[in-house]
Amino acid sequence: MTSYRDIADRMAQEILQQELAQGSRLPSVRDLAARYEVSAKTAHAAIRELQARGLVRSYRGGTIVSPFQSIPTPDERLERALAGAGALRPMERAQITYAGWAGPAVDTEDWHVKHVHQDVYDVLKLPQDVMLARREYVIYQRKRLISLTVSWHPPRIVELVPALLVAEPIMQGTVAALAEAGIEFGHGAQTHLTARRASEREARLMGTAADDPVLAAVSLREDAEGQPVEYVETVYREKEILSFSV
Repeated sequence: MTSYRDIADRMAQEILQQELAQGSRLPSVRDLAARYEVSAKTAHAAIRELQARGLVRSYRGGTIVSPFQSIPTPDERLERALAGAGALRPMERAQITYAGWAGPAVDTEDWHVKHVHQDVYDVLKLPQDVMLARREYVIYQRKRLISLTVSWHPPRIVELVPALLVAEPIMQGTVAALAEAGIEFGHGAQTHLTARRASEREARLMGTAADDPVLAAVSLREDAEGQPVEYVETVYREKEILSFSV
């Protein structure tokens, strides 16, 4: 049987691949029900699911494709990765800007690699003299840059997934790669959102001005025993904040 999520997933693909253009009108509930051979209740639930994802907007005159396509939250990327769909959505690509060890013992002139903020060590429950895996990348949708992500992993995690230190995309996503390595995750990621100003490094990588407003989503993922596995900060530019779906 076709579920409302199946219908929403198919229509989301059409929207993201621009088969349904921004601002175009969606079929009526009756037409959707007939197309997918489901009840009107199921078709209506599919539209509500698309609304929740920020892909469509409903008015008295009907439902249209949103002019601001939503960008996925870290939790949404996690859900995609664990479902085997890959962390990246259709039309997205990742460009690695750094992958390797970070910390005071690392032989590098890159200040951001050598100086790891105390908060990172505190969250990962590690002393400051331990080297951490630092993975930094930007995500594009077509030619549009939508986010900059920096993730940190303890040494024990790197032993399980050495690819974390390689400057190439992990297509299924780091979380899926960790799951394949035998990591059992706890209940979801702890995600916090905050608005702040872009740093000089963020501004350079994202093509914006230093001190421009950005939205930062910080996530901590733990294993089933409550031990930190991954600490992630994803930064979105001001023009993307309007389309951020929490």
